Parts: sequence; C-alpha cells; structure tokens
Amino acid sequence: MGKATTIRMMLTLAASLAITACGFHLRGSYEMPAGLHALTLTTPGSSAALRDELALTLGRAHVSTDGGDTELEVTRELLTKQTTTVDSRAKAAEYTLIYSVDYRLQPTGSKIPGAIQSLILRRGYQYDTTNIVGKNTEEETLVQELRRDAAHQIVRQLRTWTPPADSVTPAP
Repeated sequence: MGKATTIRMMLTLAASLAITACGFHLRGSYEMPAGLHALTLTTPGSSAALRDELALTLGRAHVSTDGGDTELEVTRELLTKQTTTVDSRAKAAEYTLIYSVDYRLQPTGSKIPGAIQSLILRRGYQYDTTNIVGKNTEEETLVQELRRDAAHQIVRQLRTWTPPADSVTPAP
C-alpha cells in the first residue's frame, strides 16, 4: 500500500468520525425510544392515505405498527383550501392548501388519555383557468406531499416521547 493510499484512508476515517460525532443522520433515519419499537396505529376511517404514509415512515424507522404497548391515534385530519389571490376578473389566481392533523400517543390501556398534539402545514400554488387538468394533478401532488411531511414530522416528534409513569394500567 502506498503512502497516498494510506493518507486517503486516514482522511476518510477522520471525516467519518467527524460526521458521526456531530450527530449527523441521513434524512428519514430516526432513532426511536426503546418503548416505541412496536405500536398500535389508529386513524379515522377517512384517513387511510395518512395511515399508509405513517405506517411507511414508521416502518423505515424500524417501528412495527401491528400492535404494541403504545398507541398512536390520529384523532383528526382536515384539509382546507383557501383562495389567496384573485385576478382582475375576480377569479381565483392562487390557492393555499391548509392541512391539519391532531394526534396523541399514549400507552395502550392507559386510564388517562395522552395530550393531543397538532400539526398545521400549508402549501400555496398558482391556479391557471386555461390548464384545469394540470392544476388538479398539481393539487393532488401537493396533498400527497402534505401527508408525507406530516408523517415525517409526527415520527420526528415521537423520538422525544417518554411514557408517563402513572398512566399505565397495572396487569391484574
């Protein structure tokens, strides 16, 4: 092995150590608390798309959603569309999509319900009345992105969760 190869290997090793020492993680990789490697995921009937996105994101974080000692319950999902700007003919020229999700995390069988957490995400887009089909597709894509972003934010927030000491029902 030549001197140049040895130097390259040492530089690569030093860079790797520096990156891991600063807390660097790849986007989407989450270190979950020990009690959250399996949980029960429940969503309202109309939130199947959000449930699928949450299950996918949790799966990437090595969390099973087939049942566990902890329940992640989505209590509300709401998408609203507001006109942000109108053109000179008083027609909508720009819209804002507002996506809100309420959820709670609590031990399964808890006597005390967990505190409800809320997320509100917004996306704006231009609306062109001459290209209605393209704009409908754009809106659907934005809604999918909002769900994906909400799922990632929920999972990031789960990393800091610790179960309340007095909320678990003792086994008989």
